[in-house]
Amino acid sequence: MARRMVLRALGEAAHMTASRFIEFGVRSIAVATGLDHTTVGFHLRELRVEKNPLITLVEEARGTKGDFYMLTVPEELRTAAEDASWQKGKIHALRPVFRELGLPAAFVYEALEHSPVMVTADIVRVTRLSRSAVHEALEILAAWNLVDRDGGRAWSVVTTTSLSQLAEQFGVLEVVAAQVQRYRADRIIWREWLAKNVTTVAELLSPGEDYPWEMFEGPPDEWSLSDMAFRQLA
Repeated sequence: MARRMVLRALGEAAHMTASRFIEFGVRSIAVATGLDHTTVGFHLRELRVEKNPLITLVEEARGTKGDFYMLTVPEELRTAAEDASWQKGKIHALRPVFRELGLPAAFVYEALEHSPVMVTADIVRVTRLSRSAVHEALEILAAWNLVDRDGGRAWSVVTTTSLSQLAEQFGVLEVVAAQVQRYRADRIIWREWLAKNVTTVAELLSPGEDYPWEMFEGPPDEWSLSDMAFRQLA
């Protein structure tokens, strides 16, 4: 599920930049997905070496720039992708409240957002989660009045409950802010290192070097998925 969320963060970035070429650091994606940046780096490496990868590494990170990726539709999935209908609504990575409620709850809630009412079997089919995971997610969402049964069997979203207010109640916004601040500090350290070693950066950052990439690589300067995370609380 974490790997799916990393892909969704890349899809969100592609949607907002109107390009299938993505250049974001692992820390930006970490803020958008609620994961640690080292976990994001691991999933990105695994995603790009799959048999039919959905992402292609175009260029390794250099200096203040993150890895440059291209979103790819494998040939085996091209026909199915072309036949798929586009769902209305925003493309979300992980909205802050689901850092507390969990990834299954995030997938289940979104499935219900895209349909007026759904029975459990349909939610299982759409989310591709196990039936037990869906049941547990529905119980969590119902406990916080985010979903409700419609007519006994079907489920629907409770639109009067605010995701942003719940996130604030859980203290998630402070956690996100702390993560952003920590990564900003990492970026300052990295830029200071670059300033002192500018003549040898190209050599030190070559792919073959044993260098702690993910420890220092920072988010983009202009805007990042961390900014998106704050704008998509509701």
